[in-house]
Amino acid sequence: SHLLKYAKEEDYHFERVNLAAVVDASLTQMKAKLDAAKVAAVRNYITGPTVQADVEKLRGVFVNILDNAIDAFDGVAEGRRIELFIENGGRQTTVRIRDNGTGIPPEKLDRIFNPFFTTKEKGTGLGMAISKKIVEAHEGTLDVTSTVGRGTEFVITLPLPNGQAA
Repeated sequence: SHLLKYAKEEDYHFERVNLAAVVDASLTQMKAKLDAAKVAAVRNYITGPTVQADVEKLRGVFVNILDNAIDAFDGVAEGRRIELFIENGGRQTTVRIRDNGTGIPPEKLDRIFNPFFTTKEKGTGLGMAISKKIVEAHEGTLDVTSTVGRGTEFVITLPLPNGQAA
């Protein structure tokens, strides 16, 4: 199903939504896994701007990033944190999801958006490729920075609807 999702052209249903509500919905969906892994999710925002988005697909992007972040805590004994930020500037808004997990080595970081690249035993290697495709369909960007032993940060930048400045 992951392969089909990646390969086929998806239908998008764009509507005006509050970005913070979409991020919060992804946190709610991942609550059990966050709790089971003893990961503190820290919301560094109160509200977010209104964006044109396919709610389900965008929520799926945040869920995928959170899911990968939780998996990155293998070997981290305590103090597991994922911080979420929503920031506005100019004609765009940015969601940053930062963890203090094990980090991604540079040789793997360059490949995480490639289809079929995975570091997981049971992974398809399509989660991040699909996420990037979804963000780009929203006319946004998905970037990542990471330091081994310190953690990883994903940055999702989305345009604000016409006429809306931050």
